[in-house]
Amino acid sequence: MRFAPGLIALLAATVVAQMIGCGDASGPKAGPPASIVLVSGDAQGSAEVGSKLGQPLAIRVSDTQGRNLTGVTVAWNTSSGALSASSSLTDASGVATVEWTLGPLAGTQSATATVTGLNPVTFTAVAIAGPLAQIILSRDTVRLLGIGDVFRLSARAADRFGNGVLMATSVESADTSIVTADNFGAGAILTARASDKTTTIRATAGSIVKTGTIIVLAPPCPTGSSAFNLAVGEIALVSGPAASEFCVQGTSTGAEFIAVPFYSDFSGSLLRLSIFTGNTTIATASNRITDPRLEFVQTRGSNQLRKDDAFEAELRERSRIELTPLIPRARSARQENTGRFSLSVAVPQVGDLMNLNANSSSACANATIRTGRVVAISNRAIVVSDTANPPNGFTTPDFEYFGTTFDTLVYPVDTLNFGDPSDIDKNQRVILFFTRAVNELTPPSQNFYVGGFFFGRDLFPTTAAGTVEGCATSNFAEMFYLLVPDPAGTVNQNVRTADFVRTVTIGTLAHEFQHLINASRHLYINGSSTFEDSFLDEGLAHEAEELMFYRASGLTPGQNITYQVTQSSQKTQVAFDNFGIQNFRRFREFLTNTLTNSPYVNNANIPTRGAIWSFLRYAADRRGGSESQMWFQLANPPAGIHGVSNLTRAITTDLSAWVRDWSVSNYADDFIPGIQSVDTDPSWNMRSMVSAVNEGTWPLGTQQLDTTSVTSVGIGDGSAAYLRFGVAANAIGGGRITARGAAVPAGFALSILRTK
Repeated sequence: MRFAPGLIALLAATVVAQMIGCGDASGPKAGPPASIVLVSGDAQGSAEVGSKLGQPLAIRVSDTQGRNLTGVTVAWNTSSGALSASSSLTDASGVATVEWTLGPLAGTQSATATVTGLNPVTFTAVAIAGPLAQIILSRDTVRLLGIGDVFRLSARAADRFGNGVLMATSVESADTSIVTADNFGAGAILTARASDKTTTIRATAGSIVKTGTIIVLAPPCPTGSSAFNLAVGEIALVSGPAASEFCVQGTSTGAEFIAVPFYSDFSGSLLRLSIFTGNTTIATASNRITDPRLEFVQTRGSNQLRKDDAFEAELRERSRIELTPLIPRARSARQENTGRFSLSVAVPQVGDLMNLNANSSSACANATIRTGRVVAISNRAIVVSDTANPPNGFTTPDFEYFGTTFDTLVYPVDTLNFGDPSDIDKNQRVILFFTRAVNELTPPSQNFYVGGFFFGRDLFPTTAAGTVEGCATSNFAEMFYLLVPDPAGTVNQNVRTADFVRTVTIGTLAHEFQHLINASRHLYINGSSTFEDSFLDEGLAHEAEELMFYRASGLTPGQNITYQVTQSSQKTQVAFDNFGIQNFRRFREFLTNTLTNSPYVNNANIPTRGAIWSFLRYAADRRGGSESQMWFQLANPPAGIHGVSNLTRAITTDLSAWVRDWSVSNYADDFIPGIQSVDTDPSWNMRSMVSAVNEGTWPLGTQQLDTTSVTSVGIGDGSAAYLRFGVAANAIGGGRITARGAAVPAGFALSILRTK
């Protein structure tokens, strides 16, 4: 078909016009989302909690060329308040919006907008409290124990959500002959003026009024009360709210008791108690001094320097923070046999030089390289001496002795009880690096020392392999670092004789080797996603020292060992000096303050370490069966199990009760006749052992229950107090207990032991 030239021109013009009007399909196209920017709605000024912001939140999405994108899904999230939609689509201008109703808590709140593959945009708003709507009392019902008992009542003005409002409140008592109220602006001090009475208080702020009930309890143990009739050594146990009152019977000549309040909620709480005896009890003499039947013998080496346990606590925390994120990738590298894990490290020869990072203040950065010479090699140890160590230190026979002792004592005892360590460098040995770097950790002229350390970073590969992140400063070896002699005080003017360092080193080997085993098995064998909690890792390391004592001395658990027994021969003396004395010194630190210390608080402080070591020994004795199995279970928990959950899995599901009974044993064992086995420490005569390292005095203090006024005491989670009281001849005595003006909680238990 032929067209006329004019028609062809007309058709061509029409096509061009259509292309201009519709756009050229072959032209530039919009790319994927590349940018998300905040348009409006951020920082709109203060707004009342629970209110909807005046402006919507808006963001714009564009591609790499800055072209606005239509129909892109935007996800909206907020942790406070509510958004009008969880997602929305961008419009023709690339903008997506949502409305935000603030949450109920005053303060800065945030919301985010997210597009897949891009960093989110964050909006913030400051929420302020609303108008006065209520008064919040710290306790709607307050229990006061008797005349003179006081309670600090908070009466706080608040909006409808409970946010504080700046407005003073006033508190009035309905009957001041029962309770008086001394106002302090946001509450009042309530003081009981009568017993066995009930009244109300009235709190006022503006037009808002709130009332509360005040109960002043009757004196405890009135005539005809039911009372425990205990023989010397017997214990009455009451728990939870039932422990709010206790009464015991005096004999024809009277009786004396120790009350042990204990609290446990495994949340780190502090329980404040008030106890009122209402003049039903009498005073007793303190019995803190050691039983005179226990002859005090001056502890050998009692003038030695004390070990700086704080350094190790900081090191464990540093390891946890810096190394835990690297665990999954390190384990994956070993399983895949990539990077350094695919190589075997040859066993060096005596005389070889090794460059080792001895930095203890950083895990994977800032290497401090020390050159060491291999001075001895045994079946299980490579002994290395820093070439820069001070002169006149250990000799070659000394180093060989440490290698032999590690082979014949430390290695078999620790591996039997905790398991074999990993062998990442495939040489079946542990490096013992004796280096002045350890001496340098003690500042000039101090009365403490650092005996050595294990650093978990040395278990990690040094370089990245594929997706595996490395620890660049790792020595990639099973190893630890040890103190060296410095007779002239070359390092920081701190003199360290060879005899002193020799004595503390053997115990350090046992202690640090447990840490190495524990960390390496968590990392490469047991599949854990974290290292063991500090308190339990340290407790097991101290138990390793005790196990060394038994092996080296020839003594065994369950023998109720006294200090005199540890000094009965040179063999037991040396074993005690090397492996035993430090545990009792740490336990002494716990006994001096049992109110706020606990065996399972997750820190590595000295009192905690003393407590967890003592409890683990108590638990092993009470549990019976194979000790080695129990230690192995604790050092090798399933993935995800650690700390308290590890104790409840390997020892007892009723951990609170065991710690409670252990707390009683700390007072009663080898002191009060007739006590039950659960209230004893079968392996050690603690009165003898701890008194020997405390200059003849038993360090556990007791507090006299006030006979006429309220006794106040605070105990932490896993902690106990020791309150002594007497009951007159043929009388009934006891007390009432409240916890911050209320009944005692479920986690509270009271053990009442008759002592005389």
